[in-house]
Amino acid sequence: MPVENILQEVNQIATLAGILAGFAFSAVVQLLASDRPGKLPTITIVIFTLSTLMFLFTIFAFVMIGAATAELNQEIKELDSLGGWAFMIAFFGLILFLFGVGLTGWIRSTVTGIATSIFSLLTFCLSLWVFASVISIFI
Repeated sequence: MPVENILQEVNQIATLAGILAGFAFSAVVQLLASDRPGKLPTITIVIFTLSTLMFLFTIFAFVMIGAATAELNQEIKELDSLGGWAFMIAFFGLILFLFGVGLTGWIRSTVTGIATSIFSLLTFCLSLWVFASVISIFI
């Protein structure tokens, strides 16, 4: 693959992970600021925190892959597995993020919890469909 394509790909993934990390961290800050005691807010904070950290790892991995690729001006086969793992971690971070979004509604009310859970489940199914469709091309 040409170096320009690799750099564009790693930049896109790092940018997307950065945006999602920002949203997840924002949720953590909002939940901490709400000062709601209880198990559900605590679990939701932990889920969003883990999601944030998974996205931050992905950013770091893809920025480093991009930097090494740009510096050497060639594809580095030894970093392919790192990119694969980082992408999988980002995908699991997305799943946690969606799970956290589904849980946040339950902190407010039962009706809101049902709605956010349905919307999160729908988004999860669509994301899984996209992921499986793209992965099936490489298998």
